[in-house]
Amino acid sequence: MSTTILVAVSDSPAAFTAAEAAIEHAARLGARVRAVSVLPEGGPDKRLKDYDARAPRREADVAVVLRHVTAMGEAAGVVVTGVRRRGRVAAEILAEARECGADMIVMARVDRPGHAIPTIGSHTLRVLEFTTVPVLVVPLA
Repeated sequence: MSTTILVAVSDSPAAFTAAEAAIEHAARLGARVRAVSVLPEGGPDKRLKDYDARAPRREADVAVVLRHVTAMGEAAGVVVTGVRRRGRVAAEILAEARECGADMIVMARVDRPGHAIPTIGSHTLRVLEFTTVPVLVVPLA
């Protein structure tokens, strides 16, 4: 049975750094990587009025991100499978980890411009709280 590393990705520099770390780790272990990108669903608490109007653009962005991470893996000799999900980000990451039998989850630390101290984001905190597998939180290099 092969080791699977799940990495949560988005179009942020921090997420690409996390993907690099996941791929490097997978190369050392002979593991495969599953890259998941979650599109949050709109709802009554959405912050942007045009959230749903931007859905086609967000779908295209996710496709580009997953292709990029897959190409990163290919260049390193690591099999990367891209998956897109919809819903609550942390819940979907945890569900994907269970469904693919992930042995580890890799996530990025939040890089908020203007903040002096990088933080662990709310999605990462939820994953840390509810996961049953190790989580690697990667800082932006």
